[in-house]
Amino acid sequence: MYIFIMVLSFCLALLILRAFSYHKGIYNESGIKSISGMRALLASIVAFSHLVHYIYSLDHEWIFDKHYFSLFSEGNFFVNAGKFGVLLFFMISAFLFYRWLDNEAMSPGQLTVKLLKSRIRRILPMFWFSGFVIISIGLLHGDLKFGFTQLADAVQWLLFVGNYYIGSFLTADVNAGVEWTLRLEWMLYLSIPLIYVVNRATGGKYKTLLIMASIGIIFCVAVGLRLWGTAYTDPRPVLGFAMGYMAYTYRDLFTRYKTSSVASIVVILLTLFSLTFTSNNFFYLVFLVCLSGIFLIVSSGNAVFGLLENKTLMAIGEVSYSLYLIHGVVLYFIKQIPASMIQHSFLFYTLLSTLFFVVSFYVAKLTYLYVEKPFIGSSKKKVAIKASPSN
Repeated sequence: MYIFIMVLSFCLALLILRAFSYHKGIYNESGIKSISGMRALLASIVAFSHLVHYIYSLDHEWIFDKHYFSLFSEGNFFVNAGKFGVLLFFMISAFLFYRWLDNEAMSPGQLTVKLLKSRIRRILPMFWFSGFVIISIGLLHGDLKFGFTQLADAVQWLLFVGNYYIGSFLTADVNAGVEWTLRLEWMLYLSIPLIYVVNRATGGKYKTLLIMASIGIIFCVAVGLRLWGTAYTDPRPVLGFAMGYMAYTYRDLFTRYKTSSVASIVVILLTLFSLTFTSNNFFYLVFLVCLSGIFLIVSSGNAVFGLLENKTLMAIGEVSYSLYLIHGVVLYFIKQIPASMIQHSFLFYTLLSTLFFVVSFYVAKLTYLYVEKPFIGSSKKKVAIKASPSN
């Protein structure tokens, strides 16, 4: 039932957005359109994975944690949905950013400055804005009381080195703890200048080896954070960096699939399979292989029967970073609906899910226009990522 609720409510939300010309002011047709459309679906499924936890728990005990195991079931959708979005997002990041290593016109210093400047302008303003909103909610509705300790916790959290707590206030209660992925993304960004220096010094002979070694180091760091860190981290999506790099390196081999209907069907089938087949423990490798197949086809430009080139969907893809960070805030306020107003029915849950999507999409559009975009400016075109949809 819950998968059908997501599909139905998402489609209803798209119809509402289209009726009100949601794409105006944010639609961007530059870059690889299929990746832009994919970003919208990925951010949306991550958002729904958090919403479904709430609505499912209204009627049942939530059992879909790391201990849940069923080889093939609807329950795997609850476990895999968030992982699905994160892993493919990591593949997109690697696909877009390892191309910096092919820009031989820049010195190591120039590349480092441009890369870090673009990432700081792209990531920090929106994250800090969402942090300001979350801290404000903690002060007004939570148990956050500011003192020196809480201030230190807040600063560390805003710089991606803290945990989910500011004092006794759990930030993940508001934003679903999504910032853990950004820590791993930053490791990718910071590794590129180092690889660039060594790669130039060795005449480019060991570029792939250097990239794979750096991904291995990031994976090991992520494992350490998982075992001994104070905030949640999943090291497995780091493997997506390797697959994203492979997709970029061998992209010319997959151009033949850009207009292939068979390839589009394969994407759909792999998506359905990966969302319903277990990703528990070593089965994650099956999950990785399935999503790699999806990404190899979509990154070739295959729009899956034109779906990923839908103007509304691409507009959502343009604001997907805002959507990723802000949907938890929307969900937080939905959770404040009094229990007496909750109707435990398919219709109510569908309407609630549709409301969640529509509000989240519009809030993301506003934060993109007034928080993200002023800092991004025209830098996307100036920095050497010509195929980037919004990353």
